Amino acid sequence: MNRYADIDDESVLAEFADPTRTRAVREAAFGEIVHRYERRVFAVCFRQLGSRDDAEDATQQTFINLARRADQFRGDSKLSTFMYRVAVNACRDFTRKQARRPSTPVEDIEQAQRDSGARMEVVDEFTGRETARLVRDALAQLDELSRTLLILCAVEGMSYPEASEVLDLPVGTIKSRVFRARAKLAELLADADADPHEEVPPSTTAPPSGRTTAPGAPRGPPG
Repeated sequence: MNRYADIDDESVLAEFADPTRTRAVREAAFGEIVHRYERRVFAVCFRQLGSRDDAEDATQQTFINLARRADQFRGDSKLSTFMYRVAVNACRDFTRKQARRPSTPVEDIEQAQRDSGARMEVVDEFTGRETARLVRDALAQLDELSRTLLILCAVEGMSYPEASEVLDLPVGTIKSRVFRARAKLAELLADADADPHEEVPPSTTAPPSGRTTAPGAPRGPPG
């Protein structure tokens, strides 16, 4: 039986951070935190970095950073909020080191959903496999903050106050940026969905027998 089954996240981390506990107890507590959050942290890192290998590295770094900073968690917010903040910062550090802009490979989107179980409300209204292929380019064109906000608020279901804590931004800023990010993503997807090679039917058709039709005249059969 899991001794942590009825213990909340914050208490588990506090047990790990307690220097008076034995090494075995602290390792068990940290292992429980990893068990509870590994998939969610990986989902955030994957959507930020767009590569499984990079996301795995960032996920590992997230938990390393958590272990180093566990004593900084005061319980003023949920541990999940603290975890996301550590994960977002790990991704930012990784991106700076790699000196490249993250993207999300289309072929991995559906698999990432299965792996993480994370919600994808941000693309619910743009369903279908064809749209899934368009999401890659749309996400890649968003700035880092917009992409992060969509991941936290639209995908992970984080509230605006929680996102405010993660990113250290005012709630009002979070709200306006999420609204603009959603609108921009919708605009990019709509533009990408338009086929530039599709033939546009002529606005008028030539009347039979070489006759001309006056502008505005009805072209239907006579009554």
